[in-house]
Amino acid sequence: MFAAFWAISGLFQVIVWGALVTPLIVPFVVIPRGRRERYAIWGARVFGWLCTYVTCMGRTTVIGLENLPKKRGYLVISNHRSWEDVGLLIYYTASQGISKKEVAYIPFFGFTGWVSGVIFFDRSKKDSRQRVVTEAVSMMKQGANLHVFPEGTRTRTGLLADKVYLRLVAACWEAGIDVVPAAVWNTENAVRAEGAHALPFQRFGLQISPPLDRAAFPDADAYAVATWGRVIAMARAHGSDRPFSAVDDLDHHAAARLALTEQPPA
Repeated sequence: MFAAFWAISGLFQVIVWGALVTPLIVPFVVIPRGRRERYAIWGARVFGWLCTYVTCMGRTTVIGLENLPKKRGYLVISNHRSWEDVGLLIYYTASQGISKKEVAYIPFFGFTGWVSGVIFFDRSKKDSRQRVVTEAVSMMKQGANLHVFPEGTRTRTGLLADKVYLRLVAACWEAGIDVVPAAVWNTENAVRAEGAHALPFQRFGLQISPPLDRAAFPDADAYAVATWGRVIAMARAHGSDRPFSAVDDLDHHAAARLALTEQPPA
């Protein structure tokens, strides 16, 4: 009962945070898309912080922030376990996401997301997916940071998906854009993937890896597979490829070091 109440109140809070953040980013609407995001993302980061530390009251472990590129205009890719993944990535990686079109209609949330860089698309239309790749590359070349979940949706079992979508990662190799591998763990403890179920004060975390050297790979597909391989290595090290019911008390700093020693496929 409490978990359902907390989930419903959390949704209400997300709308409230969107209403509070909107005035911070509305002035940037007049700047063309692709350039305004470097300014509007600061309002979005306030939103991400509110979701993580006020709505979820999270107790977080974040490893590898120093690995984020100094130059703006990069893509972050991550495994996906919970809605809270979005708040973590927005706040800590200064990036906005690529989201299904239905999210655009959430009051305030959709508008503030669009102004600060979210790309909305129709999953059912192939041409919409291609438009996302073209628009995302254009925006990142102009200095916007984006994040994407190659699994396409939140895991319902706790296991990593067998099928992933790496077209945008390959396009980044071709365009000379850095791709940052990241992994989240235990975010489902704060907000479950399915149903109205959320709990405060949960421990969860994020690890960020340095981008792989594009010159070390012969083509875009090899680079995309290797970059996702780094995400897999980090996720597994942190226990994020096990059924939700399998919970271990891991030393996540040790797991982070272990994950980075595994060489991705060339």
